[in-house]
Amino acid sequence: MPDTLEVSHLEAGLAGHFTVQTQPEYRALVTYVDTFDWKLYQAGCLLHYHNRHWTFYDNNGAITLLNKGPLCKHSCRAEEFPEGSLRQNLQSLITPRALLPVGQLSLKGKQISLLNEDKKIVLRLVFEEQTVPEKAQRFRLIRVFPLRGYADELFAVQTLFTELGIVQNVSPLLGFTAACQAFGRTPLDCSSKIAIQLDPEQAAAETMLQVYRSLLETIRCNLPGTIDDLDIEFLHDLRVAVRRTRSAMSLTRDVFPKEKLRPFKEDFARLGQLTGPTRDLDVYLLQKEAFLARVRPELQSGVLAYFKRLTLRRNKAQRVLASALKTESFAMQLQRWEEFLKLRKRKKGLAADKPIGRLANRIIRQHFAKVLQDGQNINATTADAEIHQLRIECKKLRYSLEFFASLYEEEAFSKLLKPLKSMQTILGDFNDLFVQQEMLYKEIQSLRKGTAQNKEEQIVALSALMQSLYEEQQPLRGRFSEHFAALQTEETLQLCAMLFGKKKPDKSP
Repeated sequence: MPDTLEVSHLEAGLAGHFTVQTQPEYRALVTYVDTFDWKLYQAGCLLHYHNRHWTFYDNNGAITLLNKGPLCKHSCRAEEFPEGSLRQNLQSLITPRALLPVGQLSLKGKQISLLNEDKKIVLRLVFEEQTVPEKAQRFRLIRVFPLRGYADELFAVQTLFTELGIVQNVSPLLGFTAACQAFGRTPLDCSSKIAIQLDPEQAAAETMLQVYRSLLETIRCNLPGTIDDLDIEFLHDLRVAVRRTRSAMSLTRDVFPKEKLRPFKEDFARLGQLTGPTRDLDVYLLQKEAFLARVRPELQSGVLAYFKRLTLRRNKAQRVLASALKTESFAMQLQRWEEFLKLRKRKKGLAADKPIGRLANRIIRQHFAKVLQDGQNINATTADAEIHQLRIECKKLRYSLEFFASLYEEEAFSKLLKPLKSMQTILGDFNDLFVQQEMLYKEIQSLRKGTAQNKEEQIVALSALMQSLYEEQQPLRGRFSEHFAALQTEETLQLCAMLFGKKKPDKSP
């Protein structure tokens, strides 16, 4: 609404066409919530609350109201909402992430119902004024709620709006960004994705410093949420950034002298080891319902007892992790790395001054060829360890593609990435099933040596679960061959040659 337009003036205009019923004015301090990585915002949705009253705007403009939702002073989860459409929407959009406060607005407004000559409500309007606390920012808007069967009445109101200079079809996010900024946040201010626009002619050293700084920022962004255990994705994103950092050091090992990077590689390797136990248990615990469904009902109590122990172990591992991340030694570790990245003068490696475009082409060609070579050796009898090694090689290739994605034409690049992603999914599923069986085997051995109540019942249940996982794992070898074949088609090899130069990668063993 224009700042010069008074609500009373608008009401007078509406009264010339309808009977106007006005509800008492309302005031509220509303808190906007979203996940740390803005899943709702990215989906075109908006969620806010005051007290326990929640309002959800979906990407189609539909509004869901909930009068008795959870409190969200620091965080809350989708499963804390009562059964209903809002909970279902949130579960599909944000799980397993938590909702966090991201902004606040003071609201002042009132609802108006418009009635026709038959005294039937044909349209509802909400006049709303949004103010960002402690900021001289004000947003005035009208929300229109039409009723089915009254299109002519809606048109009459829209015509009046136009005459009064009211801008129509304004985003419900009108005051959202300002509210977030008052909270110290900006939509999409932190993402686990690498979003750096690279210049192919830039020196490799300067480019890699950009990559390292971006990854360090991701680590720092996710540290508080990991320490406070707000949701499991903070730790996941932190670990991914750590793995990418280590991978970047290996992939571009000639850019900086090895002796300069070695202590940092060792630091990040220890960080990877430190965070591993909690993450492994997080992943395992996510499988609880799926694992219960794998065994007969009479065996489920044994599986539940196992998951109860896993939860206790996970909580202990999390406490150990949080304590380590809060130490001065860990803070100094990150500080040393940050200081290295800020140095104006540093020793250069052999490839430091090479254009990053040429270096990226060479790195990707090498790893693509290695994946093609190792993949040829996978068959029905291949040892699990060899499949795991291929998975590692695929990760190296995937990371190199992610680091340098902005150097290449997007459509062609995505076409190349698609078969690699499919193959990685198969390898990842295979590895997960292997790790899960290993954990079950160790648990069964521990039960046999121990004196736990109902241990025989638990052994039978976990053995059945282990057998189920094994039966699912084995066909993946055959499925791998299908997806690997897509990676070595003539079209894919030609595409690789076009993007990364020189001849087509050799697909022979």
